Amino acid sequence: MLKEKNIDINLKFTPISIKGKTNFENKKYIDKVKNAKLKFQGESQVLYVVDTDDIDTSKEDLEILKKIDKYVNDQDWYFVFFNRDIEEVLNKKADRKNKTNEARSYSKKKFNEIDKNNLKVKNYFTRGTSNLFSVISKELGIKI
Repeated sequence: MLKEKNIDINLKFTPISIKGKTNFENKKYIDKVKNAKLKFQGESQVLYVVDTDDIDTSKEDLEILKKIDKYVNDQDWYFVFFNRDIEEVLNKKADRKNKTNEARSYSKKKFNEIDKNNLKVKNYFTRGTSNLFSVISKELGIKI
């Protein structure tokens, strides 16, 4: 969990799984995002989080990622990537069936063992990295 030193800032993260990155334009999931934003009082921002998968070896994966990036920017959302996947960046492997449970049980201690510089990388081709902290600190104005 991210903790902000400024107590005036209220953060609430609401995950919405889209069941596969190719569903990024699916109206069903877009409506879920809109409904989630309506439930939160105050300003809401959308962080669209995606694993890059095999963008360095698969032209198809790279093209999908570029389309998602453009779509997210067109929506005025924030694009967050994990290269190749969140498990690689956070040094935690999980089989497909247990990904959600593993993410929930990920401890603060394990998070503190991660090189935070790997979460500030802006180039989505750099393996084992993410731009999560860059987006949160620069785009959303929250110091981490």
